[in-house]
Amino acid sequence: MNHYIELVTINGDWEGGHHGQYPKVFSVSPGESKPFVVTEGSGWGFGGSSFTLAELFEQDVASIFDREESSELFQLLWSGYQSGVSSEALAKELMERYGKHA
Repeated sequence: MNHYIELVTINGDWEGGHHGQYPKVFSVSPGESKPFVVTEGSGWGFGGSSFTLAELFEQDVASIFDREESSELFQLLWSGYQSGVSSEALAKELMERYGKHA
């Protein structure tokens, strides 16, 4: 069984429809080959998938967190992606930084 640790949860109001845009959740699953887990919405929303660091940007998933509430997380992801940090190393860094608060 995979263990996910939620690092960021953004709540807000739905903008119509039944698929919802909130909550937006970024989690880390330590030790996995795709350690970053992103979910958006509930019901018919983006149910959640696991990603590598590269996939977060190449599939434009990271942009969900390019907002005021999660700007620090987004900048860490972007910096890691730009510098070629491995997914595993960044997952470990995020757990060290945020894990005690999760």
